[in-house]
Amino acid sequence: MPSRVRSSVAIFQIRLAIAAVFLGCLTLIAGCKTSEDAAAAATQMSATAKSLSDYYAALSAILSDTDQIYSINEELYSKPYSTESRQELKTTQAELAKRITLATDLSTLAGNFAKLTSSSAPADVATAGNKLESEVDDLASYKASAGEQNAIKSALQLFVTAVQAHKEHEAAQAMDSLASGLSALFDKEAPSWKSVNDVYVQLAATLAGNLVDQNAVDNSAALKPALDPFGLTPSAPAPDLNTKLAPLAKQQISARQASLLNSYSNATDAMSKSLQEMSQRIHMVATDKPMAFRTPPVTVATVEQWATQVLSY
Repeated sequence: MPSRVRSSVAIFQIRLAIAAVFLGCLTLIAGCKTSEDAAAAATQMSATAKSLSDYYAALSAILSDTDQIYSINEELYSKPYSTESRQELKTTQAELAKRITLATDLSTLAGNFAKLTSSSAPADVATAGNKLESEVDDLASYKASAGEQNAIKSALQLFVTAVQAHKEHEAAQAMDSLASGLSALFDKEAPSWKSVNDVYVQLAATLAGNLVDQNAVDNSAALKPALDPFGLTPSAPAPDLNTKLAPLAKQQISARQASLLNSYSNATDAMSKSLQEMSQRIHMVATDKPMAFRTPPVTVATVEQWATQVLSY
């Protein structure tokens, strides 16, 4: 698993850097469209960026749980968990933390968009852009291709320069071409992160099944469908009853395993659709077309629901 994680992190670096550029387009819209459209777009981008941050946070939690399961398997069943594998997981966690910070800053900047319409906007945008550029530099532990990295850096630098020179329209058009790449990059890296979730769910289900087989699990939860309607709570069953309930517990594990895989798939699809829709909305405003939407993409709610579920384990 760790080797697959390594290959996917490079893609995260590109995607999140472009997300910073994507917000740049929003800040430039103030000079291209009405402040009402600009503020609405910024608010929507803030919500979408928050979902992106929460998506990363949930993935980080999944990696933490994966690390713990590897450790449990090593202690209980003598399954090797090498030092190299441990370090790779820790490194990936650190990289995810950087991406959570970048996405959070992106959301905060978008949420504070109102002040960017003031006379100090060029300086404010330059400061924010430089901060995001610095955060992109901090993601260089896993490198994208030199061409992709240089293109992103150049775009951020041109963005800051354009705002300072009040060349809003030209810069907005340039940022729009990069914004469309955000959803494409998210889709490109999705299979690698799916493998991270798949490995975690499989490891967790296998460990849970083993513990049920060893009678190390209280299987009385299987009685809840019969007891809950009457306000009754199951107690720890006698050993023989617990053994009889084991098949039901394993059925529950199997059903839950499928549910976890499905909810992750739905969340990833929703995040992809949210980013695609925001790209389309920004394109409308950047090309001097009215932006009629005043609420974030509805798919953001699916991402938030999944992230909340994962973080509550």
